[in-house]
Amino acid sequence: MNPALWLIQGLLAAFFLIPGIGKVSSSKQKHINDNHIKPGAPVIPVRILGILELLGCVGIIVPWLTGIVPILTPITAVCFCLIMVAGIIVHTQKKEYKMLPMLVTVFMLAFVVAYYRFR
Repeated sequence: MNPALWLIQGLLAAFFLIPGIGKVSSSKQKHINDNHIKPGAPVIPVRILGILELLGCVGIIVPWLTGIVPILTPITAVCFCLIMVAGIIVHTQKKEYKMLPMLVTVFMLAFVVAYYRFR
């Protein structure tokens, strides 16, 4: 099971890396054009989410790999689950149903990591 968990952890890190970088580095206008925020709304919440996603990329791999505070890995997986639940809610409200299968899949992968790494 351990190799499968490492594979899932790597996939989760890869999945959150690109959107995290995009949320942190893109301009406010790009976020408005991509419908992440409405015109006139602050971009800070999107940037904070991007920073948390990038920290999660580190937290899902490094603590378990190094053995330094390994409890952070399953906690990170739980946080990824929470991000996916929030994403499911937001995309459902926006009627963007095409995103839901991917979000549910990532939620399930993060849940598997959380479950087995807490054990």
